Amino acid sequence: MKYYYKPENRIIESLELGRKYGASTHIPQLGIYELTVQPNYIPVGFNPVNNKYYPVESYTSMRNKCIAALVASGMTEAEAISAIT
Repeated sequence: MKYYYKPENRIIESLELGRKYGASTHIPQLGIYELTVQPNYIPVGFNPVNNKYYPVESYTSMRNKCIAALVASGMTEAEAISAIT
């Protein structure tokens, strides 16, 4: 599980959370908050949403995923890039 570690503006994972704090869930008193989604990307920022944080994905990462999906659907890479630009 991943959490937002606000003091360092980064993700902290369950293993690190357990090792450092002996906890298995978020600890708001220490600035460790739940995420609204579990990202499979490196967030470029975090937005507060109802006492949780949304990990913001970079435009470049989203663009690359879109191109990959279009290529997988049969487009050439050039066609995919052209389609989203």
